[in-house]
Amino acid sequence: MKETFPKAVGGITLESPLILAPMAGVTIPPLRLFFRKLGAAATHTEMVSCAGLMRSNTKSGNMLEICHKEEPVILQLFAGDTKTLLTAAEKAMSEAPGRFAALGINMACPMPKVLKKGAGSRLLEDPEKATSMVKSLKELGAPVWVKTRIYSERGFSMTASFCEKLLSAGADNVCVHGRTPSQRYAGVANRQSVFDLAETFPDMISASGDVFTPQEALDYLEKRCVSVFIARGALKDPFIFPQTLAALGFSVDNRLLCPSIGLQISLLVELGDHIAEMASPRLAEILIKRLLSGMFKSIPGIAELRRDCACLHGWNALRDLMSGCEHYFERRDMLCRPT
Repeated sequence: MKETFPKAVGGITLESPLILAPMAGVTIPPLRLFFRKLGAAATHTEMVSCAGLMRSNTKSGNMLEICHKEEPVILQLFAGDTKTLLTAAEKAMSEAPGRFAALGINMACPMPKVLKKGAGSRLLEDPEKATSMVKSLKELGAPVWVKTRIYSERGFSMTASFCEKLLSAGADNVCVHGRTPSQRYAGVANRQSVFDLAETFPDMISASGDVFTPQEALDYLEKRCVSVFIARGALKDPFIFPQTLAALGFSVDNRLLCPSIGLQISLLVELGDHIAEMASPRLAEILIKRLLSGMFKSIPGIAELRRDCACLHGWNALRDLMSGCEHYFERRDMLCRPT
């Protein structure tokens, strides 16, 4: 695998096949840069409302921001009609020329507030509109990526037909999440459907769904998926990126393969400071607590630290505790040390 990279995937030159998936409220610029440093070859913005961009909504506009050195970034858009999508994409590209490596269309989100707008996975019900959206964005000259879902556990032919229409319309990459819209994020992703799609459309299908370990990422890649989108698995264990890269044969800094307590703390504190500066201290507190719940696996003393962090309010208080947390682990070492 290592020998084939860097290579072009969906019109973007990638250093590896591992991509940070779009996640609402999570894939803000500091988080994207954090995961780029850990080995993500590309990242996504949050899912940006095209209607919001057209209204010059501040929240939607802020989602167009990126950090220095975090490229390549894929702009993930959602809309219920082609005109709104195209107009918003044109506005984004004019306000941020050259900022995004590709334009993404979300046809996967299963949440009611998105579905009622005719967007997200609702587009699976209207292939004609979906293909019209792809064709319209292709006119802007940037690579077009689509993220979608499977129709049903037994509806492979319908999913394959939908993907074929997207690709024929000009989509440069189609990422398929192996759950149906009705499943949302429950149950288990249907990996076999994604495997079969990758076999049917070589070098055009990326995979998403239930990637929590390096082996699960490798399973997709070994079945001809051109790249893997990692979402909740990255929050559960951010070091899934360097671990998977190493499993693929890439050269990885040993410090990231066996990260010390000090390194993990310093990375989280640096990230929290960056979030507090670019977004808000409140968001820094929320996201760092979320990451903390999955890091420091099997380290004595971590349960007590997590519990105390959960009781704190405010980024500064959380930062102070984390910056001086060595005693949690030292105390446990003393308790476990033979006399």
